[in-house]
Amino acid sequence: MTMPKGHHYGRTQTRAYTGEYHRINANAFKSLLTTPLGSYSIDSEYLSANHRKLVLKENKNGVRYVTFTINDKPHKIALKLDNRSASNKLYITCPYCQKQRQHLYAIKHAYACRQCIGLHYASQSERPQDRLIRRIRKLRKELWGFDWPDVNNMFENIHYWPKPKGMRWKTFYMKRDKITELEKIYWPFVDSQIEKLSYLL
Repeated sequence: MTMPKGHHYGRTQTRAYTGEYHRINANAFKSLLTTPLGSYSIDSEYLSANHRKLVLKENKNGVRYVTFTINDKPHKIALKLDNRSASNKLYITCPYCQKQRQHLYAIKHAYACRQCIGLHYASQSERPQDRLIRRIRKLRKELWGFDWPDVNNMFENIHYWPKPKGMRWKTFYMKRDKITELEKIYWPFVDSQIEKLSYLL
């Protein structure tokens, strides 16, 4: 398998990444804590029929769980509510390691957690400058919004970008200065890359 074009282009992919698989979130099952026991379905066109259909049951201890039948094998996933916080966070258990997770990934004949499948986050294969770019763009979007012109353009200087309406000047300067400091770290990477390209030319 060849990786998509970018800084990895031409290298053979040896890792499997989370973005390559559809995942189910624990929050999707929260309504099942109070609904009648029985058969249900996950509303997702990206999942196979077996990965969508589930049966809601409850054990003798009152713990609810769902069962998916995939490739004629049952995959039991318990629904466990964390009562230690006010948010009552819901966890789903991995059918293989039985650990509480927020997400499970749909693979060909199963549901399993990232660790059991051996999946990696794409960010784990990023170069330092790519992680830095992603961080800068994230902070820019948090401050000016996703639809702000040139929010992704790393050649644009943010120094003269306006303060968002309703934000206190002190808060704005603090957030903007943080982005500016990260951009100062980023530019030496660019200069180094340009120098290498100039040498090749």
